[in-house]
Amino acid sequence: MDEIKEILQGVRLLDPLTDCDTVVDVAVGETDIVWIKEASGEPSGLWLLPGLVDMHVHLRTPGYESAETLETGLRAAIAGGVTSTGMMPNTSPPLDTLAAVLEVMKAGESLGLASIEPVPCVTLGRSGDKCVDLEKFAQNGITSFTDDGSPVERDEALLDAFHRISSFNGVVIEHPEVSAMAAGGAVNLGRASVETGVAGIPESAEYLDVERCIAVLRESGGEARLHLTHLSSPESIRLVHKASQEGLRVTCDVTPHHISLNEESVIALGSIAKMNPPLRSEESRKKIVEMIADGKVCAIASDHAPHTIEKKNLPLQKAAFGIIGLETLLPVTVNILSMEAGMAPLDIVRMLTTSPASVLNTKPPEIKVGKPLNMVLFNPKLEWTYTRTFSSSSNTPFIGRKLTGKVMRVWFRRELFREGEFV
Repeated sequence: MDEIKEILQGVRLLDPLTDCDTVVDVAVGETDIVWIKEASGEPSGLWLLPGLVDMHVHLRTPGYESAETLETGLRAAIAGGVTSTGMMPNTSPPLDTLAAVLEVMKAGESLGLASIEPVPCVTLGRSGDKCVDLEKFAQNGITSFTDDGSPVERDEALLDAFHRISSFNGVVIEHPEVSAMAAGGAVNLGRASVETGVAGIPESAEYLDVERCIAVLRESGGEARLHLTHLSSPESIRLVHKASQEGLRVTCDVTPHHISLNEESVIALGSIAKMNPPLRSEESRKKIVEMIADGKVCAIASDHAPHTIEKKNLPLQKAAFGIIGLETLLPVTVNILSMEAGMAPLDIVRMLTTSPASVLNTKPPEIKVGKPLNMVLFNPKLEWTYTRTFSSSSNTPFIGRKLTGKVMRVWFRRELFREGEFV
């Protein structure tokens, strides 16, 4: 065990793994925690929580390094308190072979930043047709799969995937979308499409695919796991909750931008707030926040999607979908779910740590004596303006905005980040 390097005094320890929410003093060594004791003085007001698990991150390698490199993406992750990133496979070429995935993981590991939890393709080339060698991935400890950016629209392919992942407790993470209904759309069908004059994407393009995927899961026998990602429609969440109550193994996540912004943002800001699924009505946003408070959503994920200025600085119809979100994940989520949903800090932290780890079937982060460092010091009341990003891209409507709550320090195996700078 390490010698004591410093003592964090009066921090509020929020650890979902042990249901701990108490003020403590923590002795920190070079690479592990030496001891945790009851606080000897006054509370500092700072939170100490496990490193975040962001289960939906686009690191853009290989093929799109002009928008993000592994290093810049993983630096943005650490700056946001994210120590584990669920790597999406919609790259060029797509991550549909074990060799390609292992190569990216090796490159990421060599940087000594956040870890990569690979989520390779469900189907070869993300074509939605023939499944990848799911079993070979599983033999190498990789059990989560997605064609993110596209749905697995062919029922036969989805059913095949469900049957095969049942043998190793795998999960299919579906980007729910009826492509024919969403084709050509750029914003929410409603006020946004009327005000901007561009084609809209209805909520039904999402929830009808959620309904289809659940039906295929039911047909498979119910042993497989299905996770619906970045849901933007209350009806989608209702369908997921209903299916889970029936005993089906189905879960879902939402993004910070879908619970904090509505379609007015894309009307005002244009392509910088263009995303897929699009920002919905204020009524839908509020309803989703209520449903999170009711326990109907298991995780919050950033859907960090960097793009070059050239791809974003286009007319709304032609601009790329997506925003960066790693560095704003924690403050935006904590602010909305505490202020609007009235959720306890421990329950919010759970949605950003142990719950997404459970979906990905990976080891949950823990803060424990003798264990390698994996923790974040967070000031929940500090107001600051988000003007600088460690990502290669800056496509986010939060740039220039005042946020409440800031990541102060991050330890992952060792201290990596302190007060806005890498150590």
